Amino acid sequence: MSDPAPWYAEGLRFTCTQCGNCCRGPEPGYVEVDADEVAAIAGFLGIDVREFGKRYLRRAAHGAVSLTEKPNLDCVFWRDGVGCEVYEVRPVQCRTFPFWPEVLESEDSWLEYSAECPGMDRGKRYTLAQIERSLHEGQPTGRSRKLPLA
Repeated sequence: MSDPAPWYAEGLRFTCTQCGNCCRGPEPGYVEVDADEVAAIAGFLGIDVREFGKRYLRRAAHGAVSLTEKPNLDCVFWRDGVGCEVYEVRPVQCRTFPFWPEVLESEDSWLEYSAECPGMDRGKRYTLAQIERSLHEGQPTGRSRKLPLA
């Protein structure tokens, strides 16, 4: 017997408006990164990986390596009036939003998140296969635990 189709089996619409609601405070958060993501962002910024680690990485409470936050809890790469400064090479966690397990848990959770995200239920329709690929891609790998922070 196969599992029943998820509530989003017909697909979901989403387009990033770069509103920053998922990038800014008021609560602390984690943007986990792995070595490949660190190298890509450091290269994009034109700095050495070690220097990137000193400036922009921290060890999260759960042990993974995360991007730092500004004192106001915004992502270190968010700039008002500009948006994400590393959008082209943003981490998988950012690229796969809103196709995260906690968002897709139920239609109610999708609606709850969409109240804060103006790009949800708008724009491109993602198929079930695309959503499931994002879900799989966005799963933590534990690879960030091995990154040097200094």
